[in-house]
Amino acid sequence: MRALLALAAALVFGLPAAAQAQQCEYPGVLVVLDRSISMLGTIGGVTKWDIARSALDGMLEDYGAAAQFGLMIYPGPSGTGANGIVGPVGACRQNNANVGCTPEAPRCTTGEVVVDIAANTRQAILNATIFPDTLSNSYTPTWQSLAAARQYPRLAQANRRNFAVLITDGWQCCGLRNNGTECEPEDRNFVVQQVQGLLDQDVTTFVIGFGGLVDVQTLQRAATAGGAPRPGCNPAVDAPAGQRCYFQADSAAQLQGFLDDIVRQISVELCDGLDNDCDGVVDEGVNRACNTGCGAGQERCVNGRFVACDAAAPAAETCNGRDDDCDGRTDENLTRGCQNQCGVGQERCVNGAFAACDAPQPVAEVCDGIDNNCNGTADEGCDCRPGETRACGDDRGACRPGQQTCQNNGTWGACQGAVGPVAETCNGDDDDCDGQVDNVTRPCNTACGDGQQACVNGAFTDCTAPVPGIEVCNGVDDDCDGRADENVTRACSNECGGGVETCNNGTFAGCNAPRPAPSDICGNGDDDDCDGRPDEGCECEDGAEQTCGRDRGQCTPGRQQCAGGQWGDCLGATTGGDETCDGYDNDCDGRVDEGDLCGAGEYCACGGCNQACQNNECARGLTCTFGYCVEDNCPDGQMCQEGQCVPGDGGQGGEGGNGAGGFGGAGNEGGGRIDQGTGSDLGTSIAGSGVSAGCSCDTADNGKGSAPVAALALLGLLGLSRRRRS
Repeated sequence: MRALLALAAALVFGLPAAAQAQQCEYPGVLVVLDRSISMLGTIGGVTKWDIARSALDGMLEDYGAAAQFGLMIYPGPSGTGANGIVGPVGACRQNNANVGCTPEAPRCTTGEVVVDIAANTRQAILNATIFPDTLSNSYTPTWQSLAAARQYPRLAQANRRNFAVLITDGWQCCGLRNNGTECEPEDRNFVVQQVQGLLDQDVTTFVIGFGGLVDVQTLQRAATAGGAPRPGCNPAVDAPAGQRCYFQADSAAQLQGFLDDIVRQISVELCDGLDNDCDGVVDEGVNRACNTGCGAGQERCVNGRFVACDAAAPAAETCNGRDDDCDGRTDENLTRGCQNQCGVGQERCVNGAFAACDAPQPVAEVCDGIDNNCNGTADEGCDCRPGETRACGDDRGACRPGQQTCQNNGTWGACQGAVGPVAETCNGDDDDCDGQVDNVTRPCNTACGDGQQACVNGAFTDCTAPVPGIEVCNGVDDDCDGRADENVTRACSNECGGGVETCNNGTFAGCNAPRPAPSDICGNGDDDDCDGRPDEGCECEDGAEQTCGRDRGQCTPGRQQCAGGQWGDCLGATTGGDETCDGYDNDCDGRVDEGDLCGAGEYCACGGCNQACQNNECARGLTCTFGYCVEDNCPDGQMCQEGQCVPGDGGQGGEGGNGAGGFGGAGNEGGGRIDQGTGSDLGTSIAGSGVSAGCSCDTADNGKGSAPVAALALLGLLGLSRRRRS
């Protein structure tokens, strides 16, 4: 493994130094591992403790030979309280009470070294990181455990580099109270102070936060104070996640990667004159960045010192297109002498070449007494002699000529006193002196578009643009108001009457004469469907009401309302049923107990079925009357007549004056025997009299109410009377 590390360092940092290594000591690394109960929380279905254990084992398998490793677990697994730390740390307290610490409940006992820093400790650390099944009530005494690490002798061993690797998943919390929900706030500062104390003892601390419940601000400050912040991090306590100075691991892969990276940093060779990686060579492959005024480079470590930066050094500037003196400018201030036919001068270096000689250059000859074009002759080709004059300008239309004077340089001066051409206007003159008078036009427009006006004899003619007309139905904007066919209508009609139709895109359409309805609207008196007949097919006027249903017997009427010209359902009415022998008009046909409602040998009367007498005898309480057993509720010496108990002693078969006849009809005077008839005949003889149940003094109340007086009267009319039995 050491050979692999040495090879990797050689590939990354260059060839190893030739110096012979002295006796070396591998770095000492104490892993300070949080074993609070929250480490049993899971990431991806695996507990954080098992992830940390696996990551430590993987790191030791790959890099265990690069340093000597030990392990501290906190809270201390022995459960022995503060374990030597001075001051009240509340190790075995909960809710302001001493509760004791045990290996199963160490609570806030200070961390303990369970594997000493030594070589080949992989298996020992693996054995020490088995999480006890019975562990409970373990909190997070981080600063107390870091203080214990400062007292651990092997972490302070001289002649080697020493490191601590803190792995925690929560907040500093000890001296619990209020059911374990509150911690001393100043304890967060103690974490940073203890990490700073380790650095003061030459122990560098790497800080790893594991999972999403860590104290970000405290770990951020601790990573900065521990001397091993992540390269390029932002030390602000509220730095974004990607810029934090501590290692934030949220997965098994991240934790494994961070541990491997930390060990690689610990085992790398330093420029200190020592064989840090114990490969027999000192300071090999250790370079660092450097720069001069000319750029960046690297310098090598030789015998504990960085020397020989390979960046280029500044030099005198030469005309080569490069910044030789490294001042940010190329070929600046470089000149040399030059000459041409007009004289001598200098040329400058531009982009690595001398050019642009500033000796006088030949120019066009002017009449100034100088050989401007350097051909040996002065003032050749001059136009005039100085002081000479001539006419100038135009003499047509409104223009007037002027005068030019030859200047001292042999050229004609400006034309003086002339009246020159101006823009033509509509005024009857040739203003632009082109021989044509008033050759101008101007734009004009109407609501219908653009045109032109021509100037004739100093005045503009009419505009050639079209003028607005009267709008007609043709799809054209005749009146030029931006709308075509607007407000153009004509009369129209149909079977319901007259209306108008409107022009649209050159065509008349949309006649608004009334349209026939599908049918007449009942009750408005109008011919809505335009067929010449108002309100046809209507039964009634909407909103009208009437009584509906039967109002006799057991039936009661209801109400119905007119809607849409038709009578609606009958609401609130009651209907009858089949006729039964109960003294009521059940089927609401105006007759009571009609029909054969009783069994053989019985008749229906007075709301009940009556049986025939046996040998003119009846059961107690009944009297044999006309061959049938009926009730007689009158007292002795009275008889039932017309529903009332009256003095007398009637008899069967119509005996005596005005005696009752048979049930089939009324008896005659003289009391002759009359055919009794059938139960059906009797029911028919009293039909229409209303409810017959009870029959007052004739029959006891059967639970349906007393018989109406009408029924009793009818029985009286029929001559039905019975003698009270003696």
